[in-house]
Amino acid sequence: MDILVTGGAGFLGSYICQRLLELGHKVTAIDMASGEKIEHLMSDRKFTFIQDSVCDLSLMEHQMKNKEVLFHLAAIADPLKYVTNPLNVMEVDLLAAINTFKLAAENRTKIAFSSTSEVFGRNPDIPWKETDDRVLGATSVNRWCYSSSKAACEHFLFALHKQEKLPFIIYRFFNVYGPKLDDLGHGRVIPIFLKQFLHQEEVTVHGDGKQTRTFIYVDDAVDAVVRLAFCKKAENEVFNIGTDDECNMHQLAKTIKKVGGFKSKIKFVDYQQVFGKGFEDIPRRIPDTSKVSKFIKWKAKVSLEEGLRRTIDYYKKKKGL
Repeated sequence: MDILVTGGAGFLGSYICQRLLELGHKVTAIDMASGEKIEHLMSDRKFTFIQDSVCDLSLMEHQMKNKEVLFHLAAIADPLKYVTNPLNVMEVDLLAAINTFKLAAENRTKIAFSSTSEVFGRNPDIPWKETDDRVLGATSVNRWCYSSSKAACEHFLFALHKQEKLPFIIYRFFNVYGPKLDDLGHGRVIPIFLKQFLHQEEVTVHGDGKQTRTFIYVDDAVDAVVRLAFCKKAENEVFNIGTDDECNMHQLAKTIKKVGGFKSKIKFVDYQQVFGKGFEDIPRRIPDTSKVSKFIKWKAKVSLEEGLRRTIDYYKKKKGL
C-alpha cells in the first residue's frame, strides 16, 4: 500500500513508519521536525520524508494523491501550550486536520486518526469506555482547547463516513512512552521527570501528586495501531489504546527514581506556578480496553517498570552515562 503519515517524524509517528515499512508498505512522512527520529529509515527506498507543515494546503493536496491510507498523527499535544497558545493548538489540531480529512475524502483515502484520552475530559466514572460521556470545563478555560479540537475531528470523521462512506479508525491514546520520547522536559509527565532526574535536579510533582494515569509502552501501542488499521471489522470504530495499570504521579516519580537508580529529591509544586491561570487537571484517567481486546485479541505486554527501564537505559546511553 501507499501510505501517508503526518507527524511521521515525531515520537509515535517514527515507530509507526518503521512498522509499516517492515510490513512492506510504501511510506511518506510529513513533519515539521528535523527527522532525527527517522534517520535510520532514510536509506529505505520505500520511504520519503518531507519536512513541512500539514497547515500547507497545497502540499497536502499534492501528497494525498493516490494514498490508500492516511495515518494522521500531526498535532500539538503539549499541556503548557494549551494554556499559552491555544490559537496555534486549534489551527493545527482542528483546522489543519479537517482540511486534511477533506482531501482524504476527495481521494477516497482511509483515515487512521490519532485522537486522545483527553476527549473524556474529567468524567468521574472510571474506567472510560469509548462510548462514555465527555465532561469538560468552560470554553473560557484554555486547557480544554486540545480536547475539544480532537473531539470535533472525531465528529467530522463520523460525518464523513455517514454522508460519503469514507472508512476511518480512531485511536484514543492513554500516555504512550518509550525511547525517542519528544524533547525531554517538555509536554508530558514522563519526559519532564526523566529530564529532571538525568540532570540531577529536584523532581517536581504537580499538585498533591495523587492524580492518576495509565502508561502504555510504545511497542504495545504501535502493535494495536497497525493491526487495527488493517482490520476490516474495526473500520468506523473508536478504540482506547492503553492499559488499566493505574499509577499516581507521586508513585510514578518514585518508580522512575528506583528503576533508574537516581538520587534527586522529589518535591510538590502548585499548578499555577507551572501553568499559570487557565489550567485544570484531571484527577483520574483510566481506559476500558475490552473493545480493542475483543476486536484484535490485543493486550499490552510490557509492564510499567520494564518499559521505564528500557526508556531510561536509552537516555542514559544517549547521554553517555
